[in-house]
Amino acid sequence: MALRNMSFRLKMFVIMFIVILIPMILVSTILFKWSEQAITDQTSKVVISSIQFAVTNIDSALENVAGMSKMLLTENRLIAIAKRGEPLKPEEKNEKYNGIMDLLSFFITRIKVMNILEGIDSFYLYLVKQNTIMDSKSTYYEDVNVDHIDFVQQAKSGQWKDRWFVSAPVNYDSLNGIETRLETAKQISFTTALSDEDGHDIAVLAANVNESFISDYYKKIQRGIPGEFVVLDRSSTVVACPDSRLVGSRTADYSHMNDTIQNMKSKSGSFFITVQGEEKFAVYSVSDYTNWSYVVVIPASEILGKVNEMQKFMLIVISVTGILIFGITLLLSRFFYKPLEKLVLAMQKIENRRLDFKIKDNRGDEYKRVYQGFNDMVDELNVLIQDLENEKILNQEAEIKLLQAQINPHFLYNTLDSIYSIARIKKVDEISQMVAALSKFFRISLSSGKEVVTLKEAVQLVINYLTILNIRYKGAITFDLNIPEELYVCQVPKLLLQPIVENAVYHGLERRKGGGQLTISAVRQSHALFLYVEDDGIGIEPAALEKLQSMLDGNNPGESSGFALRNLNRQIRLKYGMTYGVTLESAYGQGTRVTVKLPVMTMERGDSDVPHDRSR
Repeated sequence: MALRNMSFRLKMFVIMFIVILIPMILVSTILFKWSEQAITDQTSKVVISSIQFAVTNIDSALENVAGMSKMLLTENRLIAIAKRGEPLKPEEKNEKYNGIMDLLSFFITRIKVMNILEGIDSFYLYLVKQNTIMDSKSTYYEDVNVDHIDFVQQAKSGQWKDRWFVSAPVNYDSLNGIETRLETAKQISFTTALSDEDGHDIAVLAANVNESFISDYYKKIQRGIPGEFVVLDRSSTVVACPDSRLVGSRTADYSHMNDTIQNMKSKSGSFFITVQGEEKFAVYSVSDYTNWSYVVVIPASEILGKVNEMQKFMLIVISVTGILIFGITLLLSRFFYKPLEKLVLAMQKIENRRLDFKIKDNRGDEYKRVYQGFNDMVDELNVLIQDLENEKILNQEAEIKLLQAQINPHFLYNTLDSIYSIARIKKVDEISQMVAALSKFFRISLSSGKEVVTLKEAVQLVINYLTILNIRYKGAITFDLNIPEELYVCQVPKLLLQPIVENAVYHGLERRKGGGQLTISAVRQSHALFLYVEDDGIGIEPAALEKLQSMLDGNNPGESSGFALRNLNRQIRLKYGMTYGVTLESAYGQGTRVTVKLPVMTMERGDSDVPHDRSR
């Protein structure tokens, strides 16, 4: 729609932009994305290869240390002292504990000599029944508070038993809960336990590795790849990082990175991520043994430097092309827009009532046919205008005839007024009342051709109608009105109540001996107006009532009974919608009630409070 309203010159520019510039932009974008993907894929392959080599060797070393830790718990000397329930005597402690310390040191030496793991630091052994901790590097500690010992607490929780995790070292500060060096001193530990016959832990062993071991190992094998190396466990705790202060902690950036890795459902891969406001390229591989995520985080600028240069070059090419297109458009407008401009000027002449204007041009191209069509249109327009003038004269004559035809209703009113005057003079009250009521009835019924009147006028029409009937029935019919004053201004169809009242009299009250009572009431509920016409006549038999209700619902269209109600119900639904209409209730021998539902409409609003339902 916007393109249709543009000038021809602007349309030419837009079309040429779409035909030339947009394909160029798309090709450039595709080329940029392809180059970016090619570079990132190649970088990802190289880095993943390096990471996986490191993961394989580190996992192998850690797995061997874990195996030796479990082997250590099978030593008889260790098992014997762990099972001992009573405290050791002072003279036994040096012999027994020193023997265990030598055993721990022997395994440390064995691991180093066999080049299993260069970063092995120490063994911790916690004897549950003795409440003693042994450190293979220093000494043993008795009567310890295990709440301050990280590896014991982790083993007790069961979360890190037989698994590697980041823990705090055991020393004087940690045993006494002093937070001086705890924030920076971290190590990587493997915890396993020795259980008795009842399944209770009697000894907890922790193999400890320097936290810098993994980072140092990757530095040795990296192949000149920029970026930092980070290892995260499943809970996003930092296991290894260039900044040793972050080891054992969780940060928002690394947690987000680890969540992305876990959501990728792949053991290795790469993705772009924002870290501390800077875009990074993360390459990862997940260990099958520890489930740790080994990640190399590279600045995106290091990866996409050449691609960004290519993007700048393409932007320059696109800008120059845009300028050329603008110049070509101006040049082409001379050849294509000039004839169109002549046609536009000719149309402006016609708008200014210059109906004798014709385009004169000796062109031989397609515009010649356009100009000829314009000239033929002007000739036809002159003929149509003449025809309209003739039709206007005919309409004026028809209007005069219509005004003459309106004399007939006035003649009827004047005749009824004359009969009324004579009846008053002759003192025939029944005739004067009937003629007065009939005159008012016809005035409201005709209503100058209006189809909609106020509720007050519709009620007055019914009152006049009942006045005429009461003369016939000698006052046997009484009626009550129960309508709030504020509802009299509501707009309703003109002949709304009269056919309902007529049915109530002839089919209800007349069949009851001795006359009867008729009540007309109205209420407003939200946006709906409800009108009720009730009588205490003979009522309707159940079978006949069922047939009438079916007829009101649109069934049995050929049924002759109830024609007035069916016609009224159809008119209401056609005018206001299917949610409005006429409903019928009756009890044979007691009376009948007819309910009419309409939208609330007033003369001031000119419409209902709510939109009409036009569903059919």
